[in-house]
Amino acid sequence: MGVTVREILQSQYFSGYRILAGKEALDLKAQAVVLFDAPDGYKWFKGKEFVITSGYLFKDNTELFKEVIMHLFKHKSAALGVKTQRYLNEVPKEIIDLCNSLPLPLIDIPYDVPWIDVINAVNSIAMNRYINRINDRNHNNSLFVNPHSLSKKIEQIGINLSHEIMSPVSIVDIMDKKIFTYPSTYKVREDCVPFSQHYDLPFNYQKEVMCDNLNMFRIKDLSGDNCCPWIVVPIALRDMIVSNLIIWEECEAIDYYDMFALRLSYTLLLSIYEQAYFATSFERRFYDDFIKSLISGELDSKSKVIRALANFQQSSLMIDNSFICICIRAEGEEVSLYTNREKIYRSFLFNLPKKKCILGIINDSTMVLLYDISDFKKDIIKTLKLNLKNILKELEANISNYYFKIGIGDPEKDICNMKKSYMEALKAIEIGSHIYPDSSIVAFEDLGPFGLIRVENMQRKSFGSNFKNIYPLLDEENAEELLETLKAFLESESNYNIAAKKLYLHSNTVRYRIGKIQQLCNIDLEDSTERLKAEIALKFINMVKK
Repeated sequence: MGVTVREILQSQYFSGYRILAGKEALDLKAQAVVLFDAPDGYKWFKGKEFVITSGYLFKDNTELFKEVIMHLFKHKSAALGVKTQRYLNEVPKEIIDLCNSLPLPLIDIPYDVPWIDVINAVNSIAMNRYINRINDRNHNNSLFVNPHSLSKKIEQIGINLSHEIMSPVSIVDIMDKKIFTYPSTYKVREDCVPFSQHYDLPFNYQKEVMCDNLNMFRIKDLSGDNCCPWIVVPIALRDMIVSNLIIWEECEAIDYYDMFALRLSYTLLLSIYEQAYFATSFERRFYDDFIKSLISGELDSKSKVIRALANFQQSSLMIDNSFICICIRAEGEEVSLYTNREKIYRSFLFNLPKKKCILGIINDSTMVLLYDISDFKKDIIKTLKLNLKNILKELEANISNYYFKIGIGDPEKDICNMKKSYMEALKAIEIGSHIYPDSSIVAFEDLGPFGLIRVENMQRKSFGSNFKNIYPLLDEENAEELLETLKAFLESESNYNIAAKKLYLHSNTVRYRIGKIQQLCNIDLEDSTERLKAEIALKFINMVKK
C-alpha cells in the first residue's frame, strides 16, 4: 500500500515542513515512520521507511550523515526528516548535493513538533486515503449500497482491498461453500481454502501468528511446491467462523500500511456478515409457524404456500421441487429447544445448503427440517443420513445435556404433502427407537412392515392392548427365559436346533419352552401371521411391560 512522500507533504498537517533536497523522488512510498537517534540504528532499516531524527548524531559528523543517507537509498527508504533547528544550524552543502544526486528526499521538520504527532499524522493519511477510495468506489457502485445485495458488498470489499494492497484477495464463505477471488484470473489452489471452521491443510506448512486479537496468521507451504505465502483472517460471529479473508502475497509481503487496509476490510466484512446472520436469525423465528401450518395440513395448496412464503424475504425455496420432511427430537432433563435456538442453528449452518432447507421448532422437544431434494439423483436416504450424522455430532457437541433422535420421512413431489412425510418421520423415531435401539437416525423406509403401526398407538398406556396375548407370558416367574427363547426361535426361522445353539441349550429344552409359550399365549407359531405379531410384540416388549 504505502503513502508517497508527496502525499504526506501535501497534507495540511505537514504545511510547515520544507523540502531541502531530493524533490525528484517525492513519489517514493513510505510504509512506516521510524525514529532514528542511535549511532548504529540505521543498520536495521528494512526499507520504505520515512525516517525521522533530531540530527544529534550528525552534529560535527558529516561522514556518518553521508553513510546513513547512502544506506537509506540502497535500502529504498522513502525519505529522511531532520529537525535541523535542534542540533544542525545548517545542513552541509555536500549533504544537499548528495540527496539531490541520488535522489533521496531530505525534509526539514519543525523544531517543536512531537515525534508521536508525526507518526500519527502519516498513519492517518494512509487510513483516510483507503477510506476515501472505498467511499469513491461505493458512490459509483449502486450494488454496494443495496441492502439486499450482501454478497455483492462482500465482493466489492475484496476488490477494493486487492486494488489497495496490489495483491490477489480471496473471500471464502464457509456457510455457502463459495469462494470469491479478485482478480478473477488468479488461480487459487483448492487445497489452500478448506470450507471448514478449522483451518487445516493436507500438506506440510508453517503457521505464523500475526495478530492474536484477530487470529490472523500467515501460511507458508513447506511441501516444496514453491507456492507464495498467504495471510488468513478468520471472520467469526459468536465464536463461529463464517468466512476467511485470504491475501495471497504473490509479489511481496504486505507492509505496515497494508495492514491498515486489511484491518478496515476485516471490520467491514464482519459488519456485513453480522447483517446477514442476524437477518436470517430474525427470519428463522418465523419458520416455526410456517412449518407448523404445513405439517398440520393447513397449507394444503401451493397458492397458500406461496402466500405464506411471501412474508419471508430470505426464503429461496422452490416449491415446485420435491421435498422430504426430517424430524429431530431432543431428550434429556428439562428439554427446551427454544432456549437453544442459536446453538441449534449453528449445528445446521455448516452442514446443509441454506437455500435448500428451512428449519422450524414446533415444540420444546421437536424440530422439523424441510429439505429440497430435487438435486438428488439417487440414494436420497443414504446421502441424507450421511449429512445428518454430521448435524447430530454438532448438536450433541453444542448442546451436551441432550441426546437426539432423527426420523426421515419419504420424499414427496408436492410440498403440500409434508404432513404425510412428517407423520412418517415421527414413526421412524417412535418405532425405530425400539426396533433399532442403537441407531440415532432412522428412515421410514427402514421400518418395513412396522411402518404399518399407527403412531397414535405408540402411547405407553394403550400400546399393550394391541398385543394382549403376550400378557400371560409376562406373569410367569421365568418370563425373561421364555422371552429370550421366543426371540431366538423367531430369529432362527422357527428352527429348534439353531435356536438351541444360540441359547447354549438342548433342543428339547427349546421345544418345551416354545410349547409352553404357545399354550400360555394361545398362539400358533406355525402360522406366519401369528409369528409376525409375536415379532412385533418382542420389538416393543419394554413398552408392553409397562
